[in-house]
Amino acid sequence: MQVSFEKGSPEQKLFKDWLTQRYHAPPDDLAQPVDLSAAAKYEEIVRSLMMRVADTSQRPQWKSDSFFRRYAQPVAAGN
Repeated sequence: MQVSFEKGSPEQKLFKDWLTQRYHAPPDDLAQPVDLSAAAKYEEIVRSLMMRVADTSQRPQWKSDSFFRRYAQPVAAGN
């Protein structure tokens, strides 16, 4: 997870507290407050990205220095 805030900002502290005290911890439950409009905006961004990737003629590729490139499957000729 990569998130960026101004160092020492209240937002950075809020995120750090959430990450260290709630994320994948016993208090991480469905009773937490959720900003539904932000969640909807995020989902629209992800959906738009997926549609753009799916509609392009070129297959996505890992960057040469990506850690995950080692897991890429070889592409058969003509695909």
